[in-house]
Amino acid sequence: MLGPVSVKRLRERQAEATRELLIGIARERFVEQGYSATAIDDIVRRAGIAKGALYHHFSGKDALFKAVYDVVLGETAESVMTAALAEQDPWAAVRAGLSAFLDACLQPAFRRIVIIDSVGVQAADSWEGGLEGVELPMLRIVLTPLVESAALPGVELDPLAHVALGGLYGAALYIARAADPQAARTEAEAVLDIVLRGVRAAITGRSEKPAASEPASECSRM
Repeated sequence: MLGPVSVKRLRERQAEATRELLIGIARERFVEQGYSATAIDDIVRRAGIAKGALYHHFSGKDALFKAVYDVVLGETAESVMTAALAEQDPWAAVRAGLSAFLDACLQPAFRRIVIIDSVGVQAADSWEGGLEGVELPMLRIVLTPLVESAALPGVELDPLAHVALGGLYGAALYIARAADPQAARTEAEAVLDIVLRGVRAAITGRSEKPAASEPASECSRM
């Protein structure tokens, strides 16, 4: 026979499992048909639970969307961090992080939930606000070695992170709204590479151009 503590833990595990199930199903539906076309009744039917169970965890569809949004944005931040921290050179780390972010912009969940639908959902507080809450701390971590290495003399971490965030925001919107997202990603990467090369050239006093046989996006080898 289970004691009071064991029963409580069992209920907590069951509640968490139900919450994760709802988030997973909602994520699929939001990606497939968008926030507006997704109904609570459809989500609970697919989950095989009563509607009251959903409202036990979430106040409504907006709150459920926000939970999905947080999960997707958190996954993106983790992938960017992993790519950046795998590099020893600060410049290479920034380049790897940018590339990972642009890859994320092609993922259906990120494009639909974080970039497109969240703008019209009040629960997400605005796309920029959500991105700032998750991606800005990540950018500070990624950019700290660059600042501390004196590679950017006179540049403080906080303004650098905010300006970088603005660049990511613009690139993400450009890719999400493009008729050909893959081509848009390539274009955005080329622009970001030019910016990185320009900044580095201004600091080192020498121009860093890609080899004639290499596309612009190959400055990841700089």
